[in-house]
Amino acid sequence: MSVTLSAQDIRFRSVWLEQPLLRWELLAPSWKSRHAYLEAHGELSAYEKDWYFQAAYDFLRLQGIVYVPEPSWTRYQKTGHDVLALYPGEAWPAPAEVHNHLHRLVSAMEEAQRHAATGGALSVADFHSWVEKALGQPPLPRTDTTNGRVTLIPTSEIEAALQALLHEVHTQITMGTSPIWVAAWAHHALSQIRPYADGNARAAFLLTHYALRRGGLPGWSIVAHPTLSYYQALHRADAGDISPWAHLFLEGLQKAVLYALSWGRFTPRTYEESLSTFNRRFADWRTKHDRERSQRIMNNRYTVFDYLEEILRQIAAELDEKLKVEEGRGTRALIAKAYPDSPYYHQFTSNIAEYAKEHGYYFNRGLPRGWFKLKFSLSASKKYQLVFALHHAGHDDATLLVSAFLHFLEPLKYQQKRLRSRRRPRREKTVYLFAPLPFYSQPLAFSIEQDPPNVRTLLREYVHQSLTQALAELANEIY
Repeated sequence: MSVTLSAQDIRFRSVWLEQPLLRWELLAPSWKSRHAYLEAHGELSAYEKDWYFQAAYDFLRLQGIVYVPEPSWTRYQKTGHDVLALYPGEAWPAPAEVHNHLHRLVSAMEEAQRHAATGGALSVADFHSWVEKALGQPPLPRTDTTNGRVTLIPTSEIEAALQALLHEVHTQITMGTSPIWVAAWAHHALSQIRPYADGNARAAFLLTHYALRRGGLPGWSIVAHPTLSYYQALHRADAGDISPWAHLFLEGLQKAVLYALSWGRFTPRTYEESLSTFNRRFADWRTKHDRERSQRIMNNRYTVFDYLEEILRQIAAELDEKLKVEEGRGTRALIAKAYPDSPYYHQFTSNIAEYAKEHGYYFNRGLPRGWFKLKFSLSASKKYQLVFALHHAGHDDATLLVSAFLHFLEPLKYQQKRLRSRRRPRREKTVYLFAPLPFYSQPLAFSIEQDPPNVRTLLREYVHQSLTQALAELANEIY
């Protein structure tokens, strides 16, 4: 693929406006509510500082620039990002270097945020200054004209192309174009220009952050385990297919919202201060419990459960037909479920907790949850289940989240017992150990503050994506 850009070629394409924004539209109420809460309680600044560090770390880790083990990162966060919290031998390349990389990028993000708040156009000189701050030294201009198979614009045209890009970002946001797609487009366009000898990814990240903040959005973070997906999506966009990049971008926006919903960090200095904070937050929590609102959210929650059950039953019927199940032979796809009022609603609590930890959000155990299982029975000794767990994420009772797990059902035969009744003996159901199989899925989050009819579309897409991956894994289990 050969891509040649010039200042005249850099324009926001209408194809971006055709990308669906439903996923963000259904999550936006959660962000607005949480942002308003943090602002009203004077916690917005502290949250943004922590978020900048988290987003900066995620992106620098993606680039292979820094790495900190999870326990060390948690300790670093809780100490207010003190370099002394990074012990020698834990962080790579070294605690001081990791700390400096993070502080430089966060400082540049804060500068971009201040500029975004003014609503003014962004000059090339301002942008260069952000990149210099992020790198810790003046960025060197690129001198080559190739990047692998991609032909880049000549060095002499870089300044004009960068000027055109920044002008188009300002123009599109001013015109009312979704800042989400402006930010996604700008990130990809800058990766094609590659104006610097080093630091182009960080430059694209800063431009993304600026465009989103111009629109009052929470920012963007790369999702977990994303390195290959990130570069693959950008290469697909080079070839004209922007859908994978748009999908990855919305996932990064969702991660930013989940972080905001989950954030509640407070470091007590005295007993009185800790008690005062506890009482204030408890009082705030109690005031949110409006009877009418709680009833509406409960009804919407059950509606989502009904949607998912309907979708899974349709899929199970389709699978039975396509798998050509005969009497006593073939693969069966069966549905099991547990609504929030079921005595088995807690069956996958430990899986959800691990999943939430992996994906960086707070699993709210105090709110109703449940699950569905699509069970595949290949034979008496080969049984599997694809689990969809519905639960609440963050400090918000109106944000519902769907996650997916794949398990092999390991029969615990020694726990089978023969029981005798008055009429005839019967055998107790076999107890299974749920052994996790390799399966990676991003969560799907949305607000149920209002009626959720449009959620059905997202749920169907999520189930089909999960089922596609699950069937591929099950195929690998057959030999």
